[in-house]
Amino acid sequence: MSGPARSIAVEVAQRIRRVLDTRGLTVEWLSDATGIKLRTLTRRLHLTKPAGLTVDELNAIGGALDVAPGVLLRADQSDAIAASEWTPDPPC
Repeated sequence: MSGPARSIAVEVAQRIRRVLDTRGLTVEWLSDATGIKLRTLTRRLHLTKPAGLTVDELNAIGGALDVAPGVLLRADQSDAIAASEWTPDPPC
């Protein structure tokens, strides 16, 4: 992955990480909530060289965070998502 695709992947990974940090959540929690393996999420959400998310993964992450997946793709929405009042369901 190079050029614009890489920069989009970096921006999306940073937005997701920001939402997790703001809400006091971890990548481990996200892995449990989405069913995506922790190692896969770690690669996908790497801050400088993310592997990039699949559409299914983006949908699962949006569902776990109660955010429309398209919103995670738009820079102008990320701060509002992160700051919103939201409480995760406790892990099962």
